[in-house]
Amino acid sequence: MREAGAGRLRGRWAAAGLAVALAAALAACGTEPDTTLRPDPPAVTYAPLRQPFEGATLFLDRDTPAARWQRATPGSDWLDPITTTPQARWVNGPPDLAPVPALARRAARRGELLVVVAYWIPDRGCAGYQEGAPSAAAYERWVRQLAGALGRTPAVVVLEPDAVPADCFGPARAAQLAGAVRILSGAGHAVYLDAGHSAWKPSGETADRLLASGVAGAEGFAVNVSNRQPTRAAQAWGRELSDLVGGRPFVVDVSRNGLGRPPDEPGRDDEWCNPARQGLGVPPTTRTGRPEVDALLWIKRPGESDGICGGEDTYLFSPRQARTLIANGAGLPAAARRAAAAADIPARDG
Repeated sequence: MREAGAGRLRGRWAAAGLAVALAAALAACGTEPDTTLRPDPPAVTYAPLRQPFEGATLFLDRDTPAARWQRATPGSDWLDPITTTPQARWVNGPPDLAPVPALARRAARRGELLVVVAYWIPDRGCAGYQEGAPSAAAYERWVRQLAGALGRTPAVVVLEPDAVPADCFGPARAAQLAGAVRILSGAGHAVYLDAGHSAWKPSGETADRLLASGVAGAEGFAVNVSNRQPTRAAQAWGRELSDLVGGRPFVVDVSRNGLGRPPDEPGRDDEWCNPARQGLGVPPTTRTGRPEVDALLWIKRPGESDGICGGEDTYLFSPRQARTLIANGAGLPAAARRAAAAADIPARDG
C-alpha cells in the first residue's frame, strides 16, 4: 500500500526547471548565468493522499446522452456495453452545474464514487478566450460553485483536459489550475490534473508544468483523457511522470483505446478527431494491480463526438460512432460485437 502521509521531493527535474528559469531571467538582463553548483531548491511538500478508489464502486449514471437515446430507440439493446458502464460526468461551464447536486446525492445514496471532469478554464482551446471562462475571476467563481454543487459528497475531479500540455500554457494558466486544485481539494475532493498523453509532451516538461499547476496539492494526475494511446504506453509514461512529481498516482482513460494502438489514417493529421478505427477499451476498474495506477476509467464518454470532423457533424452523442466502438471492442463478447455491427441506426430527423 502506498504511504498516505505527506511526501517530499528534492528532484533533479525541479532543480532543472529552476535553473532554466534563472538562466532565462539572467539572459533577459544581458547577464551570463553562473553555472557553479548550488544547493537543491526547497523541497516540495505534498498533501496527504485520500486514496478515493480503494474499495470504491464507481457511480453509474443512468441519464447519459447514450442512455437517453437508447430509451427512445426501440431495438437498441446492442448499446448496453456503453450504457451499463460507469463513466465520468463532464461539467463544461455554468449551465452544466445545475444537475450536479442531484448527481452527488444519488452517488451518496448508492454508496458509489462520482467522477466528474471540470472543463472551463479560460482560453480553453488556446484561441483567444473564444472558449472557456471569460476571465480568471469568473473561472475561480465557477470552480467554487462546482465545489458547492458537489456538496459533502466526496468526488473525484479530473481537472481541465489538455490545459497542462497545451501550447498556450504559461504562468497565468498554472496559477488558475493551482487555485482550482486548492479549492476543490480543500472541499474534500480528490483532484487529478490532466497531463495529456504519451505521444504529446516529454515527461520532463510535463512534470515541470504539473508541479507549477499544483499537483503537490492534488491527489495525482490523469493521462490519455479523450485519447486512444495503448494502455501499456499510457501506464509507462504515467510511471515516468509519477517518478518526477514525487510519486503521485494517476488514472488512465481507457474508454476508446480498445484496438491496442492509436489511429493512423493516411492523409489525415487529426486522427484524434473521430477516427474510423477505434474500439471500446477495457471496462473501468479500481483494481489495477499497480500501486501507482489508481484506476482505469472511462473519462471520455464513448460515442460522444470529438467535433465536426471525421465524418461527424455533431459534438453530441453519435449512435453511429457508438456502434463502431462496440463492434471493435476487443474485450467484449463476440455476440455483443456482432449485435452492434448488425444494428440499424435510424436516420437523424431533419
